[in-house]
Amino acid sequence: MELLSPAGGWDSLKAAVENGADAVYIGAKNFSARNLADNFEDIAKAVSFAHRAGVKLYLALNTLVRDREIPAWLDTAKAAAEAGADAFIVQDLGCAMLLKELCPSVRLHASTQMTAHSTAGVRALKELGFERVVLARELSFSEICRIQENVDIDLEVFVHGALCVCYSGQCLMSSLIGGRSANRGLCAQPCRLDYSANGKKGRLLSPRDLCLIDHILQLDEAGIASAKIEGRMKPAQYVGTVTRIYRKALDGKPITKEDKAELLRVFSRRGFTDRPFSAEIPDILPRSHSALKAHPSGAASIGAGFSEYAPLKKGKPKKPRKLAAQVLTEAQARAVLPLVDILYVPCHAGWTGALAKNKAQIVGVRSLVSHDGEHSACASGFETELVSTLGASDAPHRISDASLHAANSQTLKALRMLGCERATVSVELNAAQISDLSDVLPTEVIAYGRLTLMTTNRCPLRCGDPKHCAARAGKAVLTDRMGKKFPILYLGPGCRIALLNSAPIYMADKLPLISANVLRLVFTTETPKQCARLVQEYRDAMHGKAPRALPREFTRGHFTRGVK
Repeated sequence: MELLSPAGGWDSLKAAVENGADAVYIGAKNFSARNLADNFEDIAKAVSFAHRAGVKLYLALNTLVRDREIPAWLDTAKAAAEAGADAFIVQDLGCAMLLKELCPSVRLHASTQMTAHSTAGVRALKELGFERVVLARELSFSEICRIQENVDIDLEVFVHGALCVCYSGQCLMSSLIGGRSANRGLCAQPCRLDYSANGKKGRLLSPRDLCLIDHILQLDEAGIASAKIEGRMKPAQYVGTVTRIYRKALDGKPITKEDKAELLRVFSRRGFTDRPFSAEIPDILPRSHSALKAHPSGAASIGAGFSEYAPLKKGKPKKPRKLAAQVLTEAQARAVLPLVDILYVPCHAGWTGALAKNKAQIVGVRSLVSHDGEHSACASGFETELVSTLGASDAPHRISDASLHAANSQTLKALRMLGCERATVSVELNAAQISDLSDVLPTEVIAYGRLTLMTTNRCPLRCGDPKHCAARAGKAVLTDRMGKKFPILYLGPGCRIALLNSAPIYMADKLPLISANVLRLVFTTETPKQCARLVQEYRDAMHGKAPRALPREFTRGHFTRGVK
């Protein structure tokens, strides 16, 4: 099994190499999910240094990319390929497919930002040409082994360092609160601050750091390709120390109490955890059918044959023709059904068959998170489904949700290739950036609603009492230091919740700014009466009638400001 270490700068790169890393991952000056690290201007020099020591080097180009940034992103990738970088860690689906199209020999690793947490999701990435998948950190060892048994692809698992409380790639908290996008490498880490919720106070969203030093040999025996250490924002001392001790463990040497104490001293948040990894340990490890592929290092391996990039043509301005509403409850559905063209309902709701026949199209909504064994089939057979992750649906007709991050025209092109008939654009685009999108696929925009800031298995209530849980009863909120209240929406199973924004997006009075084929209103905490009133306001606005009054509290999302 490969030991993969982080390098946020030259000192860390040297520390990783000198202390036994088999591979290192670095970022360029731009397009890295750790854009606040020092990162590297001279990628060729970094590649050369690593290769002279017999160490592979992977370049993280794992942020979302806008249309106007694609040429610069490709220039960075091309320079790294020509320098001999061994692989690219990528989040942006469209850019990944474009890179593979322009340079077929390139090796792609799916970033943990792609939220791969199921066998179906990993299989979909393999079919797209990825050679390795960095798994979501929410998986138990049993779940990891299940994926390993069923998909012949290299798997990479985080074994040490910071844990995000939200499923990676799906956190909008820093983005919507402070304008600094985690998907753009500029996370301000609001999850590390103090909050209160139903009588509890403190760092309710801040998990302890991960440490799997006691499980590292089990991962090796299970045939996992790579053990990844987190820490491109951390100093060289941390990188060197953690790399050295994990190298010792992988070499079969006993780990002492002093080794563990040293790991704690070099960095930890209130001690370590081995969860969720240790939540479920398999009785029998899988047969290793996916050993690390031995591809050579060096420029000759992937640097040749970079074709010319031809940008997709900018789309024409679109005036929304259809109005959609997304609901959670039957009462909400009944209230808006006569007023909308499209109704999105939970895929697993048992009440959808009882809805009165109407001209509106009814679409099933797939869960963002669906681990293996969860919600394997919809309660009703929907002809059309709204899908949140790759490989999640085999419905005849599919629409991609905002969680698939259609932030550029290349991603629209990739989603069309995957069979999507419409794409919900990224909520991190402003109005002008949405207008830049090509016409390769019809688009949909979320124009109203409390956006989900994060989806997590770590409910901040931590009540331990399912029968009397305020989140399950729909009565839980998280309050920040400024007094803003964020509703907690129970998703299940277990303690999985969605943390909603403190205020809904409202754009009924600004519809001329929005270029899309469909407007969607997302209803969560609203009463049926409020849902109907808001749908009517947007319907009137689509016909040029201004709303009588603005809501007492609302946000424009990123339509007017965008993100860094």
